[in-house]
Amino acid sequence: MTWANRFRLFVGFIVVIGIVLGATLILSVRETEVASSTASVKAVSYSIGSDYAGTVVAEKVKAGDTVKKGEPLLTIQSASLATAALTKGGVPASEAYTVVPGGILTLTATEPGVVASIGAHVGGFVSAGSQLATIDRAGSLYVLAQFHIDPYDFSRIQKGARVDLVLPNQQQLTGTVSQINVTTTTAGAARVRVQVHSSALVLGKDNGLITPGTPVDATLRLRDDGPLGGLRELFVSLLQKVHL
Repeated sequence: MTWANRFRLFVGFIVVIGIVLGATLILSVRETEVASSTASVKAVSYSIGSDYAGTVVAEKVKAGDTVKKGEPLLTIQSASLATAALTKGGVPASEAYTVVPGGILTLTATEPGVVASIGAHVGGFVSAGSQLATIDRAGSLYVLAQFHIDPYDFSRIQKGARVDLVLPNQQQLTGTVSQINVTTTTAGAARVRVQVHSSALVLGKDNGLITPGTPVDATLRLRDDGPLGGLRELFVSLLQKVHL
């Protein structure tokens, strides 16, 4: 055998090994990825209500408005409030509302955020304790994703694990698992719901797509317990660097 043939044989051997190794790594990557069955953008919200029944006389905001802490939302004229103001001790102070003589109560935002809904309007009567508005807290966006996995894979889900997110416009974001909740189906599979946080989830970005309710595709990265785990991580890191 000539040296040229030996060299070609050696190169062929290296190529075959490279193909086998690459295919093995790709298979390993796929075995550690789980696609979501459902996923959407959510926000931590809080409700606004009144301790006193009355009639709405002013509506200061509408759904979609951004509000600051202490900003007025709704004004209610309440006979029960006027009566309470005359009793010993009067109406207790609260950061959730302001009171002026005559039974006028103005509900205010207790935290900054975006008005998600308004359940009362001018002229409408509201009952004591009813929910009148909902506000999504500023900076509280996250993705809630659900996955169906085999029970033995549940232990491979970790807090801090990477989750790849794809918006409806195909924009790709990266997040991490912050909370895990699991239930078992009658078929024995695990239904896992995870909260995913990402610094890229900024309200209104990507032409308004990043907002509560927007559906996304989420791919969860499971811990790789196989012998090629470390090599796989290097391979994935290389692909990310070349934007593949």
